[in-house]
Amino acid sequence: MKALVVIDIQKEYTTPGRRFHIQNIDRSLENARAMLNLARESGWPIVHVKHLQEGEVFNPTSEMSGFVDGFSPQEGETLAVKSNISSFSSPAFAQFAAAHAKNEFVIVGYGTTMCCLATIVDGYSRGYKFSIVGDACAARATAEFSEQSMHEHALKILEPFSKVTTLEAEETYFTPVE
Repeated sequence: MKALVVIDIQKEYTTPGRRFHIQNIDRSLENARAMLNLARESGWPIVHVKHLQEGEVFNPTSEMSGFVDGFSPQEGETLAVKSNISSFSSPAFAQFAAAHAKNEFVIVGYGTTMCCLATIVDGYSRGYKFSIVGDACAARATAEFSEQSMHEHALKILEPFSKVTTLEAEETYFTPVE
């Protein structure tokens, strides 16, 4: 079985003018929503990770730290709040991972170059198995590199630690064969 890890799908990433805004986020957001729906329909365990910290971004008192509409946990799904880039910095996430250790953890969310990457590498070193749905994730641009370039490089870095997959591959995997 698989478990879905929804990392930091928060308004900080979708709001123009915010420090972590990702301009070309729409497609990855649609794909992350499709993966969330697929996981719910398939009965996977689901954890929603939320980054909160003191400061200008991801501040607990800011509405920009809230989940994007449609990505809040539903009944029976886990909420894990973290204050560092790896989801394992959240005791609730570490507990979720331990409870579902036999599952493959499927990652969707933001940002590929930071929180997704840190969670996968950290989890890999703890013996967990991961997949990242590359087209259901994204990275923000830097002064030197575009969003696409940052994202593609992060996925390459993750190849030794995680299966890199796509929404289409995940949907195909769960389509019943007649």
